[in-house]
Amino acid sequence: MSNGLRDDTAFLAVLQEHHDDLARFARSLTRSAEDAKDIVADTILKAYESWSSVREPGAARTYLFRIAHRTYIRQNMKRKLFGPWKPDLDQASSDPLPDRLTDARLVRDELQKLPVAQRECLVLVDVLGWSLEDVIAVHGGTVGGLKAKLFRARQELRRRLSEGDDHGT
Repeated sequence: MSNGLRDDTAFLAVLQEHHDDLARFARSLTRSAEDAKDIVADTILKAYESWSSVREPGAARTYLFRIAHRTYIRQNMKRKLFGPWKPDLDQASSDPLPDRLTDARLVRDELQKLPVAQRECLVLVDVLGWSLEDVIAVHGGTVGGLKAKLFRARQELRRRLSEGDDHGT
């Protein structure tokens, strides 16, 4: 810890120096004051948590903006992929029979109840057809870890769906 800049005073000084620019940057990315505030808050939290990894004071600005950019990308992807479901998504089925639409809604509703990390991996791989390598490039980790997460997500979704069948829902 002594090799890095884990000093609250140093962190606050860097934050004070770059906060306004960071806020403007976030605002330019999101075009929304509320979303920009979220990005800045997440950036500050993540930067503070890993502040000891910054070795040189001159790298702090780049470090903050890199975190903000990555946070924006993650939030934007989550919003696009995992935001509120639109009612017309159920109509995309090539089989518009009512029981098929009900099945799609049931799967969608149970999918939304999974933990976020499991849901993201399951949607990216099984719904959108991403390769394991592409998911790892976005979220990090290992192939083995991702496979384990997918396995747990599939098992949990299967369990939830079978419970619905047992209870007549």
